Amino acid sequence: MKLLRMTKNMKVLMHIILWSLVLPAAQAQELWQPYYISPRAGNQHLDLATDWELTHVDDTLQNPLDLPKNDWIRVQEPTSVQMALYKAGKLPNPYEHLNAKQYEWTEKKIWYYRKKFNMPTVTSSDHIFLCFEGIDYFSKIWLNGKLLGRHKGMWGGPVIHVNRFIQAGQENEIVVEVKSANFGQWEEFKWKAPGKIIKSRTFAGGGSHKPFFALGLWKGVRVEIVPEIHMERPFLVTEQANDKEATLTLSTEIFIGRHSLQYALHPWGETQIANYTRLSRAPVNDTIDEAVSLKVEFMEAGKVAFVRDFSIYALKGRSWFEQTFTVPEPRLWYPNGLGEPHLYRVRLSLTKNGETLDNIEFDYGIRTIGQERSAGPRTGDRWKNWQFLVNDRPMFVKGVNWMPVDPLYDFTADKYEWLIAAAKNAGIQMIRIWGGGLLETSAFYDACNRHGIMVWQDFPINNNLTPDWAQDIWEAQVTHNIFRLRNQPSLAVWCGGNEFNPYAKENAATMNILERSLDDFDPTRLWLRTSPDHGSTHLYPDFDPVWYKKKMDIVPYIAETGIHSIPEAKSLYEVVSAEEFTDLGGMYQEGFAETHPEFIYHFMEYSPSRVPRMLSRASHIDDMSNPTLESIAEASQVGAGEFYQVMSEGLQGNYPVTTGLMPWVFKRPWPTVAAIHLLDGFGQPSAPYYFLKRTYEPVHVMLDIDRLLWKPGEVFPVTAKVINATATSHNGTVTVRIYNQQFQQVWEKRGKLTVKAGPVVAGISLDSFKVPAEFQSQYFFVEVAYRDNKGIQLSRSVYWPRTIAQMNDPAFSKSYISNPVEWPTLREGPWLKPIVAQKRTRLRAGIVSTGQTGEDYTRATIKISNQGEVPAFMTRIDVEGAKRTFVADDNYFWLPPGEEKEVEVIIKWRETSENKRKSIAIKAWNAKSIKLKL
Repeated sequence: MKLLRMTKNMKVLMHIILWSLVLPAAQAQELWQPYYISPRAGNQHLDLATDWELTHVDDTLQNPLDLPKNDWIRVQEPTSVQMALYKAGKLPNPYEHLNAKQYEWTEKKIWYYRKKFNMPTVTSSDHIFLCFEGIDYFSKIWLNGKLLGRHKGMWGGPVIHVNRFIQAGQENEIVVEVKSANFGQWEEFKWKAPGKIIKSRTFAGGGSHKPFFALGLWKGVRVEIVPEIHMERPFLVTEQANDKEATLTLSTEIFIGRHSLQYALHPWGETQIANYTRLSRAPVNDTIDEAVSLKVEFMEAGKVAFVRDFSIYALKGRSWFEQTFTVPEPRLWYPNGLGEPHLYRVRLSLTKNGETLDNIEFDYGIRTIGQERSAGPRTGDRWKNWQFLVNDRPMFVKGVNWMPVDPLYDFTADKYEWLIAAAKNAGIQMIRIWGGGLLETSAFYDACNRHGIMVWQDFPINNNLTPDWAQDIWEAQVTHNIFRLRNQPSLAVWCGGNEFNPYAKENAATMNILERSLDDFDPTRLWLRTSPDHGSTHLYPDFDPVWYKKKMDIVPYIAETGIHSIPEAKSLYEVVSAEEFTDLGGMYQEGFAETHPEFIYHFMEYSPSRVPRMLSRASHIDDMSNPTLESIAEASQVGAGEFYQVMSEGLQGNYPVTTGLMPWVFKRPWPTVAAIHLLDGFGQPSAPYYFLKRTYEPVHVMLDIDRLLWKPGEVFPVTAKVINATATSHNGTVTVRIYNQQFQQVWEKRGKLTVKAGPVVAGISLDSFKVPAEFQSQYFFVEVAYRDNKGIQLSRSVYWPRTIAQMNDPAFSKSYISNPVEWPTLREGPWLKPIVAQKRTRLRAGIVSTGQTGEDYTRATIKISNQGEVPAFMTRIDVEGAKRTFVADDNYFWLPPGEEKEVEVIIKWRETSENKRKSIAIKAWNAKSIKLKL
């Protein structure tokens, strides 16, 4: 008996010894690799994204059995560790007050996720892949207690063949260890010099998001069940398309008896790359001996609109299927404003002897996106074709830049839908994904596909050099995302990143991997090494916006520009204590930061060298010596709105030399005090959103204004232009009216103008207006309207040039007219808002209809009429009584006397409250407010 016990002990000892030998090898297994496993359809796919458990420890565990028994929290959706803690009620809202400081410890802990799931029964020949879409940053994976290996990188992977470890038909458990990208180097890590870490600025404590260094299992997890004979990474390309016929090419890999992870993309050492001798003498028995075919179906509303069957000849192992075919009478995908963004559901079915083996489905839009040379001169060594064409139709690209929705990975389909729908409402046709942000999520692309928004996707390089980036990890991240995104119809441009030097020797390896990967796996789209480059520009000047059309008259594409403003006060009161909104006129004085810690903590780019231009523009709207938060927010927004309007019109009016504009930035990732933005951190549009929206309308009339600042006695030339982005020509009348600051009309001219089918810019000169001598330090208003031959107004634009005392100084006047100069601050006026408020009018408003479009959404149509004798100025709609965001058809608009206007408002409620508190307010600077109960 004693000998038996010793034998058992010896067996245990041998087990320990054997595992001690195996464990280091398992720990060392590197899971990053360049191939991507396509999501499957139906019972081939198991979604594990939701309902995980999360805990943390101080030291790495060697065995998941040593995990704590208690202190776990539930993680309902993929997100960061920090956001999971907030949603579980463990920490306060990270975006309010100084609460972000309470999250700093998270990056210094080691985090463990776990999840149990039931695995369906599979056949012995099936391949089972465990696929992670994104883990930030260092991770280890266990399945049923077995260590599968380790992974680095946040942009996708690992994907793991798990047949040896998974228990089919039984319950299984996954455990994931996660460490932050700066683990162990918290003081040394800087986003501008991140060393070996491939992580973008927004999520690495960079720039204006220093409180947050995100980490965690931030994207989905899935299991794919793939048969022995299967396809992988299909790529569908529209070669040419019109309403009668489209030519498409489908390519996909076919595997027989092997799978992706058994292949290497290329050898890393010095060796001959390829040898084709075996393939050239492949025996007949290496080919399929059964009837295998590929069915391609284009679905609409669940019905088959088009189908083709193709026989397949493939070798055992891996080979490629490629076939070009035509689709008769296709419904094409168009960008916003040019047509419907029609989507098909493409279903690829691999069959053998009539039995379906493998299914892959994805949304697809039949369209071509190409480029031609723009009309201006080439002025540099590197030059791209900046005239975009969609389905062979040229266009001026009305775009915007995009920062991530949230700095802590709180990405939901609902958030993306709200924001992309707001972009569509604004007439936006292309979004540039900034290189300091994301390789965007599938939910983002799904929304862009549906709403007709083209995407310019930067890779995550931002203002930095990358000599230490591990090439194998970078290549795995790059190829993973090319395979993931290349079928998206909205994807139009690949770009290396933001404002970095792709020609620096320190970036040579990084750029080589990008360029060769795109050349191999998606050469169909425009490729830009960086932005700005190739003829495009980023610029943030502090001058009269009319200088855009004067100084940028040969620039083909403006990829970034913008001006700061402060979001609405309601949003800021949610995140900063009200007592800090004092002494705002001295926000750059010494000591302000010490007495306003929350204010500064939420202030984007708090710097006297950059942001005072916001205050100088606000000083033309209202007295900024000691403003309230409400006053400075409104004045800075309207000042920025004037800037966006004149800048956008000047560049669009320069078509076809200038062919695109993408202002910075659509939405900020978290609620901030001041920033360049169109929507604030909650998704609430500011005034610049509506000013830019009006310039992005399909048919837009503009005053080709010479400048905004004047002096009495000068001649004010009156030239109007109509920008037509539609395929319809128009015969109509342009009318220009000029009013003094009491809204008395002092000048009017009109003229006939024929506008050809677009894209086109048509102009008309209507003589000039001499600024009266009595216009000393005054505003005057210019209203420009374009009506068709039936008298229907197609567009209206309004401007408020002014005479200021500085223009009476010959030196200042000469300098301002001849060269771009800093925008002057008006400490003594004239101030637009109090001047307007002196001449009153009367508004009438009513709710035409309301309805719920979901549990948290209300849609309302409001009719507003001007019952007075002068225009209602800055007429706007507000929603009161609860936390909310809302988007309107129009806002901050001019409403002439006797006119009425219907405006649709979509409201997203961010809190529940009694209906009796909720109301819509109608306001104007020169009219009494009206409150309408919802």
